[in-house]
Amino acid sequence: NMRTISKMLESSELDFYCLVDSAEQIDQLGAFFAEQRQRLQVLLELGVMGGRCGIRDEGQLQASLAALAHWQRSILLRGVEIYEGLLDDESAIRAFLQRAIRVTRGLMSDNRFHSAPVLISGAGSAWYDVVAEEFASAGLKDKVEIVLRPGCYISHDVGAYAKAQARILENNPIARQLDSGLVPALKIWAYVQSRPEPEKAIVAVGKRDVAFDAGLPVPALHYRPGETQPQPAPQHWQITKIMDQHAFLHIQADDDVRVGDMLAFDISHPCLTFDKWRAILIANTRYDVTDVVETWF
Repeated sequence: NMRTISKMLESSELDFYCLVDSAEQIDQLGAFFAEQRQRLQVLLELGVMGGRCGIRDEGQLQASLAALAHWQRSILLRGVEIYEGLLDDESAIRAFLQRAIRVTRGLMSDNRFHSAPVLISGAGSAWYDVVAEEFASAGLKDKVEIVLRPGCYISHDVGAYAKAQARILENNPIARQLDSGLVPALKIWAYVQSRPEPEKAIVAVGKRDVAFDAGLPVPALHYRPGETQPQPAPQHWQITKIMDQHAFLHIQADDDVRVGDMLAFDISHPCLTFDKWRAILIANTRYDVTDVVETWF
């Protein structure tokens, strides 16, 4: 809330930015921070019809700019921000990015920004190549600071974002020159509880443990207690169904899978996995646990 932000701003080391997309929101922020005798940096958020937050049309833009002008002593406009991840068509995404560039260029011409360089920010984790291309080719040069803002900055989504990364690597030669690319930082470990049928194993992981809305967990590692290191799971292993506390693993009849084996799973949608755990174990490359972190969701 605003009081929490106000306390944070008392630290001179914090460079804080807030997104705004309406005159009503700006009026509330302006009145509060004027009373606190503080100055809040904001980015103007642009949005798309049917999306989440963000300014949709010229009327909303002008109303927001008028509110910013009214509160210019307490609310400082520093840049423009978008989130393109709600769109799934590349041409629509490029059009949205070009709109953000036009708005930014127009605001720069009207001297609407408090200081330079102007921040322009976009990109979740799926279309960062397209965002980088459009922003870099806008010709704004050192007048702007481009900030790519991936959504999954602790652990990426192995399902949806793996497909997105494959598209990026196919289309973008610069991306292909990067090091190893995305490496999963989050895995869910569980025991094999039962092998009731030749081609089925029951694993002790379920909806209470892991996200399942963006794709079921993907078997990544297989470990038998007493062995030195876990081994990669065969590619044909597949979770076919997940219940509250159990998952159905499809295997082949001759696979060496026993009750008591441990499996590690890659996951889609890490946010919904993090919020199911009050504590998460940190491990090194040998899978020795080195630390424990608490989660706050």
